[in-house]
Amino acid sequence: MDWSTGIVYKQNLKAALEDAPIVVNCGGTRSGKTWGTLQALCTIAEQKRGKVISVVGETLPFLKRGAITDFRSMLGDSWSAERWNATDKIYTFPNGSYIEFFSADAEGKVHGSARDYLFINECYYIPFDIYRQLEVRTRRTIYLDYNPRSLFWVDEKILPREGTRYIHTTFNDNPFLTDKQKDVIRSYKDTDPNWWTVYGEGKIGSAEGLVYKPSQWRITKDMPTICKQHFYCIDFGFTNDPTAVLHVMVCGGELWVDELCYSTGMLNKDIAEILQNAGAKRNDSIVADSAEQKSIAEINNIGGYNITPTTKGKGSVVAGISIVQGWVINVTQRSLGIIEELRNYSWKRDINGNSLNVPVDRYNHSLDALRYGVTTFLQTRKPLSVPRMQIGRIC
Repeated sequence: MDWSTGIVYKQNLKAALEDAPIVVNCGGTRSGKTWGTLQALCTIAEQKRGKVISVVGETLPFLKRGAITDFRSMLGDSWSAERWNATDKIYTFPNGSYIEFFSADAEGKVHGSARDYLFINECYYIPFDIYRQLEVRTRRTIYLDYNPRSLFWVDEKILPREGTRYIHTTFNDNPFLTDKQKDVIRSYKDTDPNWWTVYGEGKIGSAEGLVYKPSQWRITKDMPTICKQHFYCIDFGFTNDPTAVLHVMVCGGELWVDELCYSTGMLNKDIAEILQNAGAKRNDSIVADSAEQKSIAEINNIGGYNITPTTKGKGSVVAGISIVQGWVINVTQRSLGIIEELRNYSWKRDINGNSLNVPVDRYNHSLDALRYGVTTFLQTRKPLSVPRMQIGRIC
């Protein structure tokens, strides 16, 4: 498969050869933005001696799942383990050029040495102040890519600049997608219009209508070392939907969530093993989807647990959501599944665009698991009012 024939690769490489100051890659899902940009940067690294190229993402887990995995796949048989510094995430080419991967929260690198080329992957989630620190330390071309979920600093501060290149692509521009993959994307055109606008058409969407507002949750590096209360939550999936397993702590009057599993094809013995490896004890509080009574019984038998089936009924989803909304949610940076869900879980809209009191049945596997846990173990509690400085010490 010759990925270099893609439109993103060609236009990004052309921009670099013409010394364009900034290249903005905006578009929908599966358009090849990240892959094509990385391919162009690989070509630059191979053809230009001694160049420094930085690829920056929101967090290291985000980079590992996305850009780093794509980069290694892209090199294929030419990948050399000897040229890869796994500790510093740097790949050095035979001519001395290298590509380094680091996260936006790596303060020493953001404020550190300069580079020739910069690629900020999914820049929608990177604060402008971080971008500015990276920009002033970049000698040549800066690449940005993102899905246009709503207006943000690129629209206000970057696109109006003279010389900025704008490349817009959608899944229809990716010649390597199968018809089945394209049909799946098209299937959401009528059922989730805002998703289709952003991910299908690659046009600016609306941040309105999200179930959990960005102000209600944040990403954290680690879970607290001690807590007032903790429990585990399970939402079952298998073929198409992932199984989600969460560890939730209550600390400082807030929820702290670590995603232990977000995978398809999980058997009950696998789920039991995940709980065991996470340190779940037999008397720990665990809740799971009541629709899977047989699975609950089998996991209990394997691990000696006493899993509580969640209570369901008419209106339980919306009522449960309202309870979860009463808490501030801290999510570990490795919990990529629930982070993606928090950013996309939304209310349905009527034909006039008005929000309905019914959530779209997508991006809700880890969030369903969290709802099970909060409504089962915390619904009679009120969040504590605790100063932020005390979090992690008072529990």
